[in-house]
Amino acid sequence: MLIVDSLIISGVKFVLTRLVEAVDAEMYDESALRDELLAAQMKLELGEITDEDFAQVEEQILAGLREIRARRKEAAGQAPEQGAAQTDGEEASGETGVQAPRFTIESIEANLDRNEEVED
Repeated sequence: MLIVDSLIISGVKFVLTRLVEAVDAEMYDESALRDELLAAQMKLELGEITDEDFAQVEEQILAGLREIRARRKEAAGQAPEQGAAQTDGEEASGETGVQAPRFTIESIEANLDRNEEVED
């Protein structure tokens, strides 16, 4: 029984570790937002959306990029700057020089005591 419990806990730990990695990658990934901005620019050039629609999409995407950068700074132990303007070089390259933190699961605690009565 102890082996089965150990295998179950190991399996849960494996799944949770993969989940943390996926969330971590999603929280700090700017490429999806950049792709969305590029697609909106192409739609604007093709006349599929208006300038006002593009401005709204661009505003949302840039807010998302600022949020990602603020999360990176916060995770690195720096205070996020409110309303700080970004340089064109930083905006174009997407590099901020701040490494995203790595989360790890160190332990899982489980209580496997059973206090149930079995009915026959």
